[in-house]
Parts: sequence; C-alpha cells; structure tokens
Amino acid sequence: VTINNLRRIGGRRAEARDETRRIEERLAKCFEQRDFRVRLNYHPKRTEDDNPGEVDIICARDGQVLVLEIKSTFLRLSHKDAWLHGVTTLRKAGLQLYRKVQAVKNALNTNNDLAVSLGIEPGEPPSIILGWIVDTSIEHDHQRFNGFLKVSLQEVLIALRDDRHLWSDPGGLRDRTWMETGFDDEELLEKFPTLYPDEFSMSRFIEVVEREAVWDESAQSN
Repeated sequence: VTINNLRRIGGRRAEARDETRRIEERLAKCFEQRDFRVRLNYHPKRTEDDNPGEVDIICARDGQVLVLEIKSTFLRLSHKDAWLHGVTTLRKAGLQLYRKVQAVKNALNTNNDLAVSLGIEPGEPPSIILGWIVDTSIEHDHQRFNGFLKVSLQEVLIALRDDRHLWSDPGGLRDRTWMETGFDDEELLEKFPTLYPDEFSMSRFIEVVEREAVWDESAQSN
C-alpha cells in the first residue's frame, strides 16, 4: 500500500521512466528464459506520415510475434480514478500500439536485421503478430482498447513462469510438510499442476493469457 501511494503521488517524478525501463528489462529476461528472441526498446523508422515512437518489447518464438506496450502505473483508489485510467492512459496506449504493431509488420518486411534478431527468416512473415498492453495495475484487465488486450504484468509473469500453483498451497507450505520433503526436490516440483501439459509454446502461452487460464483452476493439468 505504501509503495502504491508513493507511485500515485510521485507518478510524474523524474525516476518514473527509469523504473519503467527496469520493468521492461526484467520482463524481457523472463521471455528470454522461455527461449523467446527479444528486441527491447526498438525504434521503427520515422516516415513522412507517422512517427510510431519506441516499441517497448518485441518478442518472438515459433514463428509468432508479440508487441508489448508496457505501462507502469499504480492501483486506483476509486471507481472514478479507474475509469479515468481506462479512458486516458489505456485508450492512448491502444492507439499507440496500433501504430507500433503496423510499424513492426512493415519493419519485418523490409529490415532483415530486425527479422534475424527475432529468429524470423527474412522474407517469411510471421504467422501471427499480436499486440498487448501490459500494465502494472490490474484495472480494466482483459478489456480491449482499440482492439488490443490489456493484461496485468502479474498475469503475464505467472503465465511465463507457469507458477499458477502458488495461488494454492505450494507443496504443503501452509501445513509445513514442505519442510520435510524439501522445496527444491525435483520430484515434488514435477507434481505441481501445469498450464502447459504439452510443453510450453507460443500458441499455448497466448491462449493461457487471452483465456485467463491463470485464474482458472480447471485450466491446469497434472
């Protein structure tokens, strides 16, 4: 609560952008740990008609691409503030993301260096280029702004790490049986339910996030 209040009061302070950069860098590393190819803070070429600005994160795997617009904000304390967040910050993010997704599509067709850095064969467009608004706050989760899904950073991290089981009792944490078995026991960890019964893939990751499987206990498999 204290940290949230400080972020709310000092939302325009000079350090805010540096904090967002650190969030972007850490999230990018989480994608890399899942064997995504990542491009951080990419600047598409400016044209006479448009300047799409900086693309926070582009990540690719299995011939598919995610374009992420990162918003580092705070939890709202009233319905009015939450509504304002939707019609201002998130609405603007949706408009920005449309331009950035289009710019990435164009760049992948013309910029071989970008394609190669993302593990995409030049001249072979990815099967999917998808944009998400990823916000540190939870307001308006799973709503769409200009057609783009808004999700919380927490949900994306849980889906990437496949640690949905930590919402329940993680291996006997509450009754302390984990102390007897050892929490670093590989056999114990293998017993945890998973969101990826057929192994992690980009398609399944997108499905997990877009269908809110992180919050649905029936979506897990042992």
